[in-house]
Amino acid sequence: MFNSHRAVRIESTVDIINQRYCEDLTLEELALRACYSRWHFLRAFEEETHETPFDFLRKRRLYAASYRLLSDTLLSMADLSSQTGFQCASSFSKGFRRQFGMTPSEWRAEGWRDWAAQQPLQAQQYTCHDTPPNTQQEYDADRVYQIDPRYLQIEIVPEQPVAYKRYRGVWGEALRNTIQNALRIAPLPHPCFFGVRPDLLHLRGPAESCYDVCVPIRPGTQPPGIVSLGRVLGGLYAVFRPQLGESALSWRSLLHSWPSQGRFVFDPRRSMVDRYTQHGDILHCDAQYLPIMLRPT
Repeated sequence: MFNSHRAVRIESTVDIINQRYCEDLTLEELALRACYSRWHFLRAFEEETHETPFDFLRKRRLYAASYRLLSDTLLSMADLSSQTGFQCASSFSKGFRRQFGMTPSEWRAEGWRDWAAQQPLQAQQYTCHDTPPNTQQEYDADRVYQIDPRYLQIEIVPEQPVAYKRYRGVWGEALRNTIQNALRIAPLPHPCFFGVRPDLLHLRGPAESCYDVCVPIRPGTQPPGIVSLGRVLGGLYAVFRPQLGESALSWRSLLHSWPSQGRFVFDPRRSMVDRYTQHGDILHCDAQYLPIMLRPT
């Protein structure tokens, strides 16, 4: 669960980008948040994330748009471009084609399947000594399940302060082992923890995957050591609760099951959250939180 001072600073700016990508964020604002000069911030950000702040923000906006295209079939391209931080629809369309090799309309018309099929099934790097993961639930179309939306309860969930550790490029069985190792050395008790994922693996790809292991803390608590502090949940969610012994669904399945033309739509400004509890040696996912919002008018 421990981080370096640099990681804590940079990840705080990553959080800002993930939450406020639709705003006109400036380099000066992000550098100030990290307590760096512009030059030091640029170098530290790229060393920590392997991308420049501009490229990270651009991708965040484009991937958020790609999710909205699939989860909200009534949304116009003009509204989508403005809601994801682009100045105009033409610059959004050009950026989308450059990133995904197709227009937004082609993506919505099942073109996303071609993109998903091109994503590698193995991450390029691991942060633990383990065999490559063989879990392909997020990729295998035969394992995408359509569940009755009535099993998803709409709830207003309170915000939860957490201490967290962020992992990049780790998924499947390697991720499970990494989580267990992180919790074993966590500097505070954890009867439960949250797993936070901002992206859909079958579209973002495992090499760029990001997963936060979050331990709940009391408001105002400062855990020992160098750890990142943040908040999870907070707001409107569609909640699925697997029974003990029942497997959690992939986020691809949950999003596929949510009505795309209903009153509420997927909100990519907030991350998808799993809540886990420990039962002996078994980690059980007892709640999955899909962020939703009222359809913009």
